[in-house]
Amino acid sequence: MRKRNYIPILYTILIFLVIFSFHSYQNLKAIVAPPSEKWGREVKIDKTPYKKAASLNINEENIWILTAKEDRFTKTILEKENGNIKEIQNIIIPGAALNKLVKYKGVEPYIFWTENYELYMSTKQESGDYTPKSLIAAEVKDFNIFSQNGQIVLAAAHNQGLRYYKINEQGAIAWGNEYPFDKAVHITAALDDSGIFHTVSIRDISPMEKEIIYLLFSQGKWTLRSQKTEYVQVSNESIGNLEIGLDNELAYIFYENNVWNSFGQTARTWYATVPLSQAGNSDMEFRLLTSHDTESSADVYVSEVNCPYLKQDTLNAVFIEKYWDETGEGFKILNTTFKDGKISGKTYSTRILGWIKGIDIAQYGKEEALVFLQTAGEFKNDVWFTQTGEGYKEIVNKPVKQDYAVAMENSISPYISGLVIALIRAFMFFPAVLWLLFVEFFEVRKFSFNPKLNYSVAISIYMIIKVLTANFYYGGLSYYMMPDFMKPMAIRYLIMLSIGFIAYFMAKTFKKNRTDMHIIPEFLLFMLYDLLITVFLYGPYIT
Repeated sequence: MRKRNYIPILYTILIFLVIFSFHSYQNLKAIVAPPSEKWGREVKIDKTPYKKAASLNINEENIWILTAKEDRFTKTILEKENGNIKEIQNIIIPGAALNKLVKYKGVEPYIFWTENYELYMSTKQESGDYTPKSLIAAEVKDFNIFSQNGQIVLAAAHNQGLRYYKINEQGAIAWGNEYPFDKAVHITAALDDSGIFHTVSIRDISPMEKEIIYLLFSQGKWTLRSQKTEYVQVSNESIGNLEIGLDNELAYIFYENNVWNSFGQTARTWYATVPLSQAGNSDMEFRLLTSHDTESSADVYVSEVNCPYLKQDTLNAVFIEKYWDETGEGFKILNTTFKDGKISGKTYSTRILGWIKGIDIAQYGKEEALVFLQTAGEFKNDVWFTQTGEGYKEIVNKPVKQDYAVAMENSISPYISGLVIALIRAFMFFPAVLWLLFVEFFEVRKFSFNPKLNYSVAISIYMIIKVLTANFYYGGLSYYMMPDFMKPMAIRYLIMLSIGFIAYFMAKTFKKNRTDMHIIPEFLLFMLYDLLITVFLYGPYIT
């Protein structure tokens, strides 16, 4: 075969390689794109068999992520500056029965966890090993850990009431009196500048009634700040994910309502604000938490509000929100700020993901870190991590080898579906083919003796139909999925005409090697190139 016979084939390969590269590049941009200017993209850190939130801590140098496994804990240590993993430690605690795990928290050098609601702790020794488990209390439905001027403090919700403990190398020492609040199921607290623990707890009075109390704990003594009985709509509605956060003016108290039914899970979060400066008991009036403009939307899904426990000038919180737009739906973690009792700012901490659970946030100065869980199959959950900071974003927002592979893999599907679309679209251009058949069959002399004119008329009919139906590729969700530069009206028609020119050029290139090619096969070749190039270019966006 002569050299020039290879040219059409080489051009064809080149054209489709360019389209493939274009889609791969667009896919890669989407893969590495951060969820917002504040947060870097999320990375997978570990795997756990439990649907329990991983424990997260941060200081001026490091970030610690503690993850529970079937028979051990895993501690992943990252550099705060850039998120690079420095070390991974396997922690085996003598006597720990993690198959009974309910909740766990870690803060250097301790690990706390509950087994069937028995609260235990273990301490890291100089050798690096951990001491055998030590019982703190029984019938503990919930607990949380705080640090006050270097002193580790534990708040626990016992079956009989609420109690604080101070933690040292000898173990957990009861601090002050126990507050009588039987059958409490959740407890959490926030620490203000005066060293006062603003504590909230919740308990079931009946299947339809829940009582929430807001207490101050200082120097071993309790002071009731507010209490409220909340009524649920259905008896199987559960209350959980209790949280409190402080800014300079207000205490923000959040709780979540969950209902599981045949349609899945619904989650709505309610919150109340209590002025910090107001003396005596204050009322808690709860209202629906939503990031949308309306507070009565039936589609609101807000779950697992999480705040740093230290008082802030402006309250910063994260929560899981059900998200949908023109390009898809799923769940996102929303990072919000509050002012005067309302959401004053919001930015996304993650992109659109599937099921999300078990979020935990930690803050050191202006730096924030976040962990959460995603289902990984085989009864496992992946532990994901993200943080703020330019050092971290600079590293994770750069593509790695796996990103390139995924981007190219996702560019193949348009070629498969494009063949079907091209076949369907071909029938729309039948009038152009019908013109050639009409001239050929009836031997219209003006055109049959002037092939160039005949060919020009057929291509004109084809291009008119193509331009008039160009919006087929821009309808519905397709418009929102494609790059912005392809959306302007002038660019749409320019793309259509350019593809037509390329198809015309390719048909003529083949004609040079087949000088006896009839006008109808030549036009069909033009039509084939035009359709394939068009649908392969727009294939990923056609819905």
